[in-house]
Amino acid sequence: MYKLLLVTDRDEVRQAFLKIDNWEEMMFRPVTMIEDVEEAIDYLESHAVDAVGYSIANAPVAPLHQYLNNRPSLPVFQTHKHDDTLRRELMDISRFLGRMHSDDTDEYYDEQTVLNMLRDELMRQLIREEISSREQLLSRIKLVRANASATMACYLYDFDLPQGEVYLADRWHYGSERLESALRNNFFGRYIDDVYYDVAVLTPRHIRVFACPRFNTEKNNDEIQQAVQARVRTVLESIKQYLDLDLDLEQMTVLPNLFALVRETEET
Repeated sequence: MYKLLLVTDRDEVRQAFLKIDNWEEMMFRPVTMIEDVEEAIDYLESHAVDAVGYSIANAPVAPLHQYLNNRPSLPVFQTHKHDDTLRRELMDISRFLGRMHSDDTDEYYDEQTVLNMLRDELMRQLIREEISSREQLLSRIKLVRANASATMACYLYDFDLPQGEVYLADRWHYGSERLESALRNNFFGRYIDDVYYDVAVLTPRHIRVFACPRFNTEKNNDEIQQAVQARVRTVLESIKQYLDLDLDLEQMTVLPNLFALVRETEET
């Protein structure tokens, strides 16, 4: 059974959680609720919790933000004041925690490694425009503790591989997933100079690179864009040198924020 902590001084949020009467069916113990931020931090210091959610209206929330920043492997969930959206959120949290704590593999991964894997999975789905609502994206960003800004401009590069089919069949031999992993891990990296990068090999002819600022960067959009453009130029030269792979830029798109990649935005 998973243990949740809800930190809120909002009565409507608290009442929504109190209406839930099937915690065990969703693999949860009854949620622990705390109103005071400092009391919640003390609780987290002395109790094991699988995920925490918070909504504070009448007190500074910065101490809790700082505390959670120092615990990057602790999932954070969205709070809701409506019964139907809350139940959907809880089911998503349960599925997420089930994957995070899954032991159906012979390999051991610590929580931070699993979170990194789930974060990469989310970003790949975002790049492929497989996220179906703004609400879903915001929820999953919090759960995987994605260190990406939800408000600043992001950058999308679409590349054509003129000989992509031939390259994958005759020269690379490892398949598109291994190529995607190599480009992400060995060339672009993840967090470089306050920017999160990810890569998706959409087809043998189409590679997409996504760049999004860190949520706490002190750089402005112009500085981020210059850094991204310089990084992409450098990486393309390295890919050509080490993989003998030509990527022809078809389009660079400046997105107002990462929610622009949501396929169908739903108002909540």
